[in-house]
Amino acid sequence: MHLFRIHRISQSIAAVLFFFVVSAHAQTSGTQGERKRAVESNLSNAINIKDVETPGMLLSAEMAAHKVPGVSIAVIRDGKIAWAAGYGVVAIGGSDVTDETMFEAASMSKPVTALGVLKLAQEKNIDLDANVNLYLKRWKLPSNEFTADHKVTVRELLSHTSGIGTHPGGVYDPSQPLPTLLQALNGEKPAKTAPVRVEAVPGTRFAYSNGGYLILQMVIEDVSGETFAAYMEKNILKPLSMKHSTFEAPLPDRFIPSAATAYSGDGTKPIPPPQFYEPNLAAGGLWTTPIDLAKLLLELQKEYAGTSSRILNEKMARLMLTPGMGPSPTLHWGLGVEVGGDSDNPYLEQEGSAFFQDDMVAYVHGSGVVVMTSGGDGQTLAAEVVRSVSHVYQWPDFKPIEHSVVPMTSEQESKFVGSYSYIKVALTNGFLTAEIPTGSSPQRLYPETDKHFFLLNVPTQLFFGEDDAGVVTGLQFITPMGHHLLKRDK
Repeated sequence: MHLFRIHRISQSIAAVLFFFVVSAHAQTSGTQGERKRAVESNLSNAINIKDVETPGMLLSAEMAAHKVPGVSIAVIRDGKIAWAAGYGVVAIGGSDVTDETMFEAASMSKPVTALGVLKLAQEKNIDLDANVNLYLKRWKLPSNEFTADHKVTVRELLSHTSGIGTHPGGVYDPSQPLPTLLQALNGEKPAKTAPVRVEAVPGTRFAYSNGGYLILQMVIEDVSGETFAAYMEKNILKPLSMKHSTFEAPLPDRFIPSAATAYSGDGTKPIPPPQFYEPNLAAGGLWTTPIDLAKLLLELQKEYAGTSSRILNEKMARLMLTPGMGPSPTLHWGLGVEVGGDSDNPYLEQEGSAFFQDDMVAYVHGSGVVVMTSGGDGQTLAAEVVRSVSHVYQWPDFKPIEHSVVPMTSEQESKFVGSYSYIKVALTNGFLTAEIPTGSSPQRLYPETDKHFFLLNVPTQLFFGEDDAGVVTGLQFITPMGHHLLKRDK
């Protein structure tokens, strides 16, 4: 029978002492510098194991463990940018990341796009509840059996309830043929993605949709008569003094020297900025910095409070942050962003993942953080940073969840080994592990019961099912985005 081990909780005696002295003081009355150092030394997993002391983890150590070359962070406190800093390097062997280093925002582009769409609605150029085809001049969303009684609206595109499927994005090399907006919508070569089509009755369910934002990109262009990048520059980026941000693609030469290189999930394969092109600009085409995104979040906080209206008025800002449908009972989306928290102090959140891995959170009453990374397993690292900021600045949300662990032998765990659709379960060095998805780095599975396992790094759980003979037949894969029943492969 083996004992469980805690993942990377022991880094050095000095680090542990620094955590207990600096972090505890910083939470109450520390200086800005002390709070910054506390954030850097207090990263935590998504899960804590009951009755096991878990000191904070160092940002530098976690960057190395997750193979993340570069990170940039901006923290918002009391309605102002409290501090911002860069960590690591722009590219392996290159210069240091600064707070002006540009990262690709991936899906964190969507809330920015949503502001552009809502501004059109505020100015009476579009109706959020009208058939989106009324505003499309060069292309129409094809009708089918799902749209016979209900046409797709702009509001539904913003909130991921249009019935259009997930439609994964794709990164292209600008030295190769690039798809036009029409080719991307129709799924025609050289586009790597399928045609954008309605796959469910609009307004009946949530389905995160990059394809829906591709349509919104065309809405902005056809209604404004400008390119998407030009409209967003004039109406969103420039009014907010987002000087280190652009939707221009490929990335213009003037920005290349200050842009980070993206890296694959194992942190080895680089994609330099000149070779990184995302044709779905509205869904994932923004290059920016945490400081610039913090400026946007601060403006949205003010608009929600009715003290500013540089982009939206109070009514429209509050509409944007009104929770609607979501992928699970505990997750809800507004118009362009996830909305959570208490009704008295809700927060918005948006993650991004396209080699670059990012996360941003903003409470409507003046707190927030933006984390941008250049790849590797930056998604896990960004979440660890958010939890550290939450701890140091005493936020009510984004806390580790506590689970218990029961002892199990390798022999007991061996019956779960197998492939379950896109998940591979194996025994690795005497412990049960899972590749999620198959082919990715194996992650340790911790047993809470004889059939229920969890991961430390992310709030993900696996419940294995058996037949009457005790043979494992499948599993429930549970994440914040929903539940998935996966059968065991024959």
